[in-house]
Amino acid sequence: MVAAIAGGELEGQGTQRIEHLLIDSRNAIIQPNALFIALIGPRHDGHRYISSLYERGLRNFMVSADVDRQRMPEANVIRVPDTLFALQILAAWHRSRFKIPVIGITGSNGKTIVKEWLFQLLRGEERIVRSPGSWNSQVGVPLSVWQMGPEHTLGIFEAGVSQPKEMPQLQVIIQPTIGVLTNLGDAHDQGFHNDRGAKLAEKITLFHRSIGIIAPSLDGLLGQVRTGTGSKAVWTLIGSNEPGTAVNVTSTAVNGESCRVDLQYHGDPLQFLVPFSDQASISNAVTCIAVLLHLGRDAAWINERIALLEPVDMRLRTMQGRHGTTLIDDSYSNDQSSLAVALEHQERIAHGRVRAIVLSDLMESGVPDGQLYPAVAATLARAGVQHVIGVGPAISAYSTAFPAAARFYGNSDELLANEDLSDLAGAVVLIKGARSFALERAVQRWQQHVHGTELQVDLEAVRHNLNHFRGLLTSGTRVMAMVKAFGYGSGAVELARLLQHEGVHYLGVAYADEGIELRQHGITTPILVMNPEPVAMETLDRFDLEPEVFDLRSLQAAIDHARAAGSAPAVHIKLDTGMHRLGFQADELPALLHALKDAPIRVASILSHLAASEDPRHDAFTRQQITAFNTLAERIIAVLGYRPLLHIANSGAITRFVEAHLDMVRLGIGLHGVGATAQETTLLRPVATLRTVVAQVKDIPAGDSIGYGRGARDERARRIATLPIGYADGFLRRLGNGQGRVAINGHTAYTTGNICMDMCMVDVTDIPCQANDEVIVFGNEPTLVQYAGDLGTIPYEALTSIAQRVKRVYVRG
Repeated sequence: MVAAIAGGELEGQGTQRIEHLLIDSRNAIIQPNALFIALIGPRHDGHRYISSLYERGLRNFMVSADVDRQRMPEANVIRVPDTLFALQILAAWHRSRFKIPVIGITGSNGKTIVKEWLFQLLRGEERIVRSPGSWNSQVGVPLSVWQMGPEHTLGIFEAGVSQPKEMPQLQVIIQPTIGVLTNLGDAHDQGFHNDRGAKLAEKITLFHRSIGIIAPSLDGLLGQVRTGTGSKAVWTLIGSNEPGTAVNVTSTAVNGESCRVDLQYHGDPLQFLVPFSDQASISNAVTCIAVLLHLGRDAAWINERIALLEPVDMRLRTMQGRHGTTLIDDSYSNDQSSLAVALEHQERIAHGRVRAIVLSDLMESGVPDGQLYPAVAATLARAGVQHVIGVGPAISAYSTAFPAAARFYGNSDELLANEDLSDLAGAVVLIKGARSFALERAVQRWQQHVHGTELQVDLEAVRHNLNHFRGLLTSGTRVMAMVKAFGYGSGAVELARLLQHEGVHYLGVAYADEGIELRQHGITTPILVMNPEPVAMETLDRFDLEPEVFDLRSLQAAIDHARAAGSAPAVHIKLDTGMHRLGFQADELPALLHALKDAPIRVASILSHLAASEDPRHDAFTRQQITAFNTLAERIIAVLGYRPLLHIANSGAITRFVEAHLDMVRLGIGLHGVGATAQETTLLRPVATLRTVVAQVKDIPAGDSIGYGRGARDERARRIATLPIGYADGFLRRLGNGQGRVAINGHTAYTTGNICMDMCMVDVTDIPCQANDEVIVFGNEPTLVQYAGDLGTIPYEALTSIAQRVKRVYVRG
C-alpha cells in the first residue's frame, strides 16, 4: 500500500505494516515496522547507509538509486523517482485520513514559541500532536504530520520557507483548517530578492483552504496580497491602534516581569496579563490570545491559562550535574513523540556513557495505560537506556513492564526525598516529565551549582553554521572542525560530540591534553594536535592523537618513536608560507625531504596557515601563500610516493578563496556564527549567549561615586543595577565606565564605575528592571561582534576569555 501511495515499485514481500519513518541512519532507535527513506541532498546521500541499517535489523527501505539486494535478501525495497517527493506524498495521504482541526503556523520568527505556547494553553482540553522542536522544513513537516493518530483531537504544525514555490507542497501536507502568521521579518529576504510582498504571498499560501486565519495587519500589506487564500476564510487581523483589525491592541504596560495588554476584540475591550516583559514574547502571546479568542475561549479562561506560560527554552537543556552526571532537562512535556526525540538527543550526547531516565506519567496520551506503559518500556529498551526512575501513579502501576532494577515514586516529593543520583555517577540522565510533575525541581536540585552567570550554547546553531560552510565547499572537500581552547570557550567535549555526530572528518586541538580529554569522553573522530610538544610521542600514540610536525626535531621524534615502538600515529607536516609562526620554511625543504625518505611514518596531511584570509587588503598576499603552499606540497608528495590531504583554508578562506579548499578545510570561528563578512554573519546563527541576572537595584544620590576608585560620579541622581559578573568571569576591566553594555528587558544599559572581580554595575536610570531580571551580555543583541568591539579585540579572544567557572548550558534551537 505504501508503494502505491508513493508512486513506487515494491521489491520484496512487503507484508509489514509501516508505522515509523526514518531518514537519519544515526538514529539510536530502530523501531519495528520502520521505513528508511534514503534522501539525497547537496551534502548527503541516504543510500550510503542502507547496508549498515540492514545489519542493525531494519528491513524496509525507500530508494531512488540502485541498491545491492543480493546482500539484503530479506529487504523490502520501494523504488521511487524522488524520495523527498515520495515522503511528502506519503505524509499528505496520512494527513487526509484525519478530520481533526489543524493549526498551521508560519512567519519569519516566533513559529516554534507560538506553537509550544498554544500547546501549553490547550493541552488540558485537547490531545495535541505537534511539530517536534523546529521541524518546519520540506523534510521536517512530513515527519511531523506522520505522527498524527486516531487518539489526537488537534494538530499544531510549523511551516517555514526560504525561497519561492516551497509553501504549496507544505500546504498539501499540513492542510491547516486554521492558519497563523506570526510576523514578517527580514529572514530569508535574499531568497525573495528583498520583495516583502512576494515573501508574504508565499507564506500565506499555507492558508489556502483554511477556514480561519490569524495574522498581523502588517500596516496594510497583508490586505494587498491575501486574495490567494480560501474565499471562505474568516480573517482575524491583529493591529495596534489600527482601524479595521479584529484584535486591536490599544495599550501595553510593563510591570517588572509581566505586561498588561489592553485590546479590543471586535470592539469589545479585554485585558490580559502576560507573564513576560520583552517585546517579542508580548507579541507572541498576543498571537496566542488571538488564536484562543478565534477558537471561542473567553477572556477569563485565557487569563487563567496564560499566567502559567513557561519559557520554551526549558526543553532539552544540557548541563553538568552532581556526581559527574550530565543532565538533560526536558521537564516541560511528556508524550510518546517528544520522548522519542529526547531519547535520540540523549544518545547523541552520551557517546557510550551510561544512560538513565527520570520519567513521569505520560499525560493525555489517548492510549490505555495497559498498552501505553509496556510500549514506553519497550521504547526505552530499544534506545539502550540502562536505568529507569519512574514518577507518578500511572507509570508506577505498570512497574513490572520495566527492568527489575527500575525505581518508582508516586510523586516528585518522594523522588526528591529518595534520589540524589550518587549511584549514577558519570551517567547521562534525561529528566523527562509532564509539566504538572514540576520535575524542574529535580533539575535544580541535581545540577552542579555555580553562580548565576551562564554561557548558553546553541548546538542547533552550530549544526546550521557547519552546514552553511559545507554548502560552500567544492565537491569532495573534507572538514576539520577546530575545538581547541575549550571549544572556543563553548565546551570542547559537547561540541566534539555534536561534530562527530555530524560526520566531520577531523577535529583540531591545540595541545595534547585537549585531545586526551576528548578521547576519555568517547570521541573517536581523528584528532590533529597542532602543538604536540612537550608531550611524548608514546602518549600521543596511546590516545590515538595525530601530531603536527613543524621542524626537523619534531619530525625526528615521530620517526624515532615509530622505529622503537613498531608503530606510530600519523603525522601532519606544517609548512610556513608567510604566517611565520610554526612550520618548515622553503629553505628547509631539502632537509625535510631527506628526512622523509624511507621514514617509517605515515603523513596524513600537509598544511599551512593563512595570515589574513578575511582581509581584502591582503588578498594578493593570501594568494601568494596558497601558490607557495601548493608548490612546496607537490615536492613533498613526489618524495612520499602518495598524496596526503592538503589543507590551508580557515573559516575566512572557505568563503573568500575557493582555490584554497583543496582536500580539507579547517573551520573554527565560523562555527560560532562569525562570518568572513558582515553579510555572511547575517546568514549564520549566533551560537553563544552570555547571560546573567540583576542581583540588586538601588538609587544613587546625586554626587555619589560608584565602585572601586570612585571611578564614576555624576551630579544627577541615578539608578543602578549590580550584576554578578566581573573580570574573573571574562567581563574584563576595560569594559568599565561606559565602555561595556548589556541588554536588560530589551534596553541597552551601559556600565558605570570600574568592573570588579565578581560583579559590575550598570546604569538603569531609564530602564524598568528588578532583581532576578535576565541580562544579556552578548547573544542576539548585543552581538558577539559588538561585544568584542567594546573590548577592543576580536571575537576569538572575547569567546575564549569567558572563564570556565561560568556554567555552560547546552540547548538545541
